[in-house]
Amino acid sequence: MGLPAARRAPAAAANHAASRSAAPGALRPRIVVCAYGRHDAGRAAALPPLAEQHQQQHQQQQRTSVRARALRKPPPPRDGPRPLERAGALALGAERLSLLDAPAPAPAGGGRAPAAAAGAAAPRLRVAVDVDEVLGRFVHALNGYCSETYGMRYGVVDYWVYEYAKVWGVSPQASARIVHEFFSSPHFTRGIPPIPGAAPALRRLAARCDLAVVTSRQHVIQDATLEWLDAHFPGTFQEVYFGNHFALEGASRSKSEICASIGAQVLIDDNVGYALDCADSGVRVLLYDWEGGYPWAKLPEGSRHPNITVVRNWAEVEAALAVMAPAPARSSRL
Repeated sequence: MGLPAARRAPAAAANHAASRSAAPGALRPRIVVCAYGRHDAGRAAALPPLAEQHQQQHQQQQRTSVRARALRKPPPPRDGPRPLERAGALALGAERLSLLDAPAPAPAGGGRAPAAAAGAAAPRLRVAVDVDEVLGRFVHALNGYCSETYGMRYGVVDYWVYEYAKVWGVSPQASARIVHEFFSSPHFTRGIPPIPGAAPALRRLAARCDLAVVTSRQHVIQDATLEWLDAHFPGTFQEVYFGNHFALEGASRSKSEICASIGAQVLIDDNVGYALDCADSGVRVLLYDWEGGYPWAKLPEGSRHPNITVVRNWAEVEAALAVMAPAPARSSRL
């Protein structure tokens, strides 16, 4: 399902266009996009001090996370379902894109919502999922571009570290330039195949887990990333967070910081550095080493971390998460 035609329009116009184009079918969860370190020059002066800004971000993240969970299983709409509603973060130049409509329902009488009754389902596991090499074969597509454009011939097995400059023997600046050229090529826009088994596994996991994307991808490919997720993982993720690592401009944020800010309990990632950083902060990590073929996804020889479990395919991911978040028990009528 593609994006609404008015995705770059203001929120009100986007909502109006989306409601008019709704088609019958299952209601898809909306995506909340969070981008860090990128501001429009015209708005930079209006931003609050850094400490206050971080506090506001954290409070907004808590509110929108609660709202996203509340909207996961809404009652059937009378006039048909609403499509995915979203606006491009770069077009709006905002730190965060909030849900575009339907304020969260308040508890009757105001105040806090009542605590869960005895015997209610356990809290759902919040799982952060990486994109490149976990959901899609980014390096495979990048290698095709480098071979065609520069005559650089590499295979996935050549990436002993997930730092292209070191593998290619070029400067970090030259590496960044090549990768950003790749972003404008068909190899990127149409050539990244999904990892086999990821989509059906995630559809099953969504029954007992809250799934969010946490990627190191840059802001410049934010919209393209959302389009790709829509095409290959429709309705799977409620939130998408960008770290903006290795970017030509803009600040970045570590995955451990993002996971902490959104309350992620588990991260699925192929990068050992990110895995160790998050594991040290208390996040359980499933280190994704697809069929043992990712040289960069290896822990140092002889080392182990109590919060890291190596998985080699999506069947193993499902098995590991089944232990952490058992399937909800079926209720029986007396």
